[in-house]
Amino acid sequence: MGVVLWRFDKHFAAPYPRLWLFGLVTGVGAFFLTARWRKLPVFWAALVSALFYGFGLKALSFLPDVSTYPFSLSWSEASRYYYASLPYARWLYGFSIPLSALHPSRYLLLGLPFLLGETPLWLHRLWQVLLWLGMSLAAGWALMRALRPPNRWVTVAGMVWAALFLLQGPVYYHLLVCVVLVLAGFDRQRYGKTLFFVALASLWAGISRVNWFPVPAMLAAALYFLETPVRNSRTWWQYLLRPLGWGVVGLAAALAAQAAYVLVSGHEDTSGFASTFTSALLWYRLLPNPTYPMGVLPAILLITAPALTFLGVSMERDRKAWHPLRLLGLGAILAALFAGGLVVSTKIGGGSNIHNLDAYLVLVMVMVGALWMGRCASEEGGKAFAWRHWALAVFLLVIPVVWNINVGHPFARRDARQAEADLKWLREFVTFHGQEGEVLFITQRQLLLFGEIPGIRLVPEYELLTLSEMAISNQQAYLERFREDLRNHRFRVIVTSMENEVVKDPEQSSFAEENNAWVLNITMYIRRYYQTAFTLPGPNVEIFLPK
Repeated sequence: MGVVLWRFDKHFAAPYPRLWLFGLVTGVGAFFLTARWRKLPVFWAALVSALFYGFGLKALSFLPDVSTYPFSLSWSEASRYYYASLPYARWLYGFSIPLSALHPSRYLLLGLPFLLGETPLWLHRLWQVLLWLGMSLAAGWALMRALRPPNRWVTVAGMVWAALFLLQGPVYYHLLVCVVLVLAGFDRQRYGKTLFFVALASLWAGISRVNWFPVPAMLAAALYFLETPVRNSRTWWQYLLRPLGWGVVGLAAALAAQAAYVLVSGHEDTSGFASTFTSALLWYRLLPNPTYPMGVLPAILLITAPALTFLGVSMERDRKAWHPLRLLGLGAILAALFAGGLVVSTKIGGGSNIHNLDAYLVLVMVMVGALWMGRCASEEGGKAFAWRHWALAVFLLVIPVVWNINVGHPFARRDARQAEADLKWLREFVTFHGQEGEVLFITQRQLLLFGEIPGIRLVPEYELLTLSEMAISNQQAYLERFREDLRNHRFRVIVTSMENEVVKDPEQSSFAEENNAWVLNITMYIRRYYQTAFTLPGPNVEIFLPK
C-alpha cells in the first residue's frame, strides 16, 4: 500500500481515497487470516488486519528519515545527533563539552551508536527510527506481559495496538523507558520489588522531563488501584500506604537524579536547566490555531473518547466492583496528568501536536488494557465487568490506526547531486576562511561531527536548539553573551539557517511567537554585525561574514 501511495500519490491525496485503499488491503488481510485460522471471526480478523497494516504504514513513514543526505532533514533533526555526541566529546572533538541541559536521557539513548567507533550519519538516523518503533513495541510488550493475555495472538495484537496508541502523541522513546520499567517490574504482592522498579524508572525520569518526575510512581499507583480491592485492607489509610510510599521514593529519586546530572553536566551557568519555568504559556493553542489546526484539546479528546467511554460505561454498569477510594485514586491521577499535559502543551515551542499529553496517553492505555483483559479486581471478588461492545472495539482499534496512516510520500526525493555540490562549496569556503578565525556552526554541526568538513575546530556555544530555548525563555544573560560575541566579531564565519526578519502574526502563521523571539533576539543581532556571504537554498543554509 505504501508503494501505491508513493507511486500514485496524486490520486490518493485526499483522505477518503486513501482510507478506501486501506480498507481494501485490510479486507484482503482479513481474508487470509480467516483462511488460516477458521475459528477466527471475520470481525476480529478485519480489526487485527487493520492493526498490522496500520503499523506497517507507520513504520514505512519513517523510511525517509534513514538517509545519507548530509544536511539536516528538518529544522532541528541533525542537532539531535550533535547533543547525543557530547558524552563522547573528548574522543570526537578533542576536548570536553558540557552535556545537554535539555532532554538528557533522550541523548543518552540516541548516542549509543558512538560506542561502535566511527559511524556514518545514516546509521544514527536508522538507530533513531528503531528507537521510535522499538520502544513503542517494547511498551506494548511490557503491558501485555503485565496483563497476561490468553494466547500469543492476543499478545501480539495487543502489542501493536499499544504501539499505535502511543505513537498518536507521539510518546517519545526515551520516556517509554520509564513505562517499560514500571510495567515489567510491578507486582502488587511484592512491595519491595515494585518499589525498586519505581525508583529505577524515577531515576531515569529525573534526567528526562520535569513533568515526568512523578509519573513512574503514579503509573504504579494506578496499577495498584486497578488490581487491588480495598476490602483486602483493614482501613483506607492502610490501603493507601503503598502508593504513597512509591510516590515519596519515586519523587525523591527523580530529584536526586536531576541534581546529580546538573553536577556532572559540566555547566558553570545552570540557568538553562530551569528555562522551562520562564517560558510563556500560549493558551490559545489548546484550541484550533495556525500552529495546530485541530487544536490540542479537540485532538486529545477525539483520540481518547472511545477509551474514556469504555472505562466510564464499564465502571457505571458495575458500581459494586469499584470502591470509591479506588475510583478517586484513578480519577485524581488521570485528571492530574491530563491537566498537566494541557499546561505543558501551551508552553511556547510546543502545541503543534499532543505529545506533551504523553503521560496521560500512557495511563489511558494501561487502564483500557487492564479492564479489557480482565485484570481489574472487583470488590465482590472475581473480575470487574468490561463493556466490550463491538462498535466500541472498532473505535478503540481504528482511531489509532487512522491517526497513524497519514503517509503521503514514504520515499522522499532529495537531490543528492545538488547536495554534494552545496557541501563541496561550503567545505571550501569554511576551510579557507576558517584559517583566519573561529567558525560558528549554529546549525549543521553534523557536518563537523561526521567528518564532512574536516579541520575545523568546533565552537560548542550557541547551537540552534540551545539558542532557540534561550530566546523563547528570555534568558537575557545568555543572550547578552551571544550579542557581545557578535559585536566583537568573535567569529570569522557563521553558518546558520536562512535568516528572515519577518515578525509574524500569531493569528495567521504557525509558530509565530517562536519565530518572533528568534528574529528579535537572534536574527536582528546577526544581521547588525554580520553580512550574508552566500546562501544554499536547498539545505536552507546561510553563511555570514563580519561587516
